[in-house]
Amino acid sequence: MKNIFALCAALLLACCQTAEPPSTASGKPEVTIRASVSKIKALLITHAMNNGLSITKDTEYLLQFDKPTTNVGATLLLGSRYAGTPNERYVITFAPLGEETRVIASAMFVTNPGSGFEQLTPVNAGPGIDQTQRDLQQIKAMAETPDTSVAAAKPGAKPRAVTR
Repeated sequence: MKNIFALCAALLLACCQTAEPPSTASGKPEVTIRASVSKIKALLITHAMNNGLSITKDTEYLLQFDKPTTNVGATLLLGSRYAGTPNERYVITFAPLGEETRVIASAMFVTNPGSGFEQLTPVNAGPGIDQTQRDLQQIKAMAETPDTSVAAAKPGAKPRAVTR
């Protein structure tokens, strides 16, 4: 019975998906920012932590954030006996280009997070991807504003300059 319900839910979700991936070079949310990788990372980390995400990987050219999903459909379709709730994972890749940095975000659901049996389900379109693009645009605006406070990366915060 559970398998039939999951199949019906999958078909329903597949029929409703009409969103298209972003029209960027990578087909993923991305921006090019006139700022250093370190400044961009600081803003992204603050933004992610303010939105309940945890850093799970940090290298010179990559940041990875995870949090348990609140998406009921993803839980029903991607949960397992090992871990009933999958994680949402965001992988941010940095490509320094002289004075600019190309920032590309990938989103996915992770079944069995933190185990040797992780299964990744990429998310390439939809409202979550549109929000990720908006978040990157907000980070870009803050990073390119002189003397931007990192604290401005609060959820829904507008870019602001620090006054002295």
